Amino acid sequence: MANTLTPKARSLLTKMGTIARTDTTAKTLFGIPKDALIVGIYVIGAAASDAGTTATIGIGSSTSANEYMTGYDVKTAATGEGYNPAGAAAVGSALASKLTADVTVYGIYAESGSASSAGGSWTIKVEYYVTGPGETL
Repeated sequence: MANTLTPKARSLLTKMGTIARTDTTAKTLFGIPKDALIVGIYVIGAAASDAGTTATIGIGSSTSANEYMTGYDVKTAATGEGYNPAGAAAVGSALASKLTADVTVYGIYAESGSASSAGGSWTIKVEYYVTGPGETL
């Protein structure tokens, strides 16, 4: 039965890294520790990409950089500028799943059509918390 003491209150931790439009090969953004649960991903940008057709970023736990967020549109002003939650670009199964080991988080930029000459960079903000021994959520 829940009361004012349960569930246990959590403090969120934050890691941030930057992806530029020249980062077309996965780059290391930061690390997240074992037993962490990712609960939020945000993209912060000042200028949308001017790529010809598409411009997207992804983040993940491998150099494919798509396990946590994939195909996030940074060409559209509504999502390439300002402070935006990853929303539908966040891969649901990777969020709120307890990490079984320390994880390196990678980021990547991809575009199609004519090459961009302006836009970015984009700051990736990941919010997480770390569980205690024997805890799940």
